[in-house]
Amino acid sequence: MSMTEQYDSHENTVNKRINRTLKYEYGLIQIIKSTQLAQKMTKQAVYIYNNLRIHFSLNLRKSAEIHLNQNIKYKSYRRNNVNLPELTI
Repeated sequence: MSMTEQYDSHENTVNKRINRTLKYEYGLIQIIKSTQLAQKMTKQAVYIYNNLRIHFSLNLRKSAEIHLNQNIKYKSYRRNNVNLPELTI
């Protein structure tokens, strides 16, 4: 199953890498007995990943910083520039 909008294998690889990071760096691999707790932990991990954690692939910048500033150049794994609607969770 692809985790991307366009079923692009390169994007799917990146998404799998992000999921691995969330599981192992933020403890989401453990058995969580409550759905509410799992949702809270996931929300916190994603916030940290996007807003506090620097990324080598983004030249030691944070994901949110890149997302909010369209002038910053970064490596994109997307093969074509498709304008997709912003996803909200």
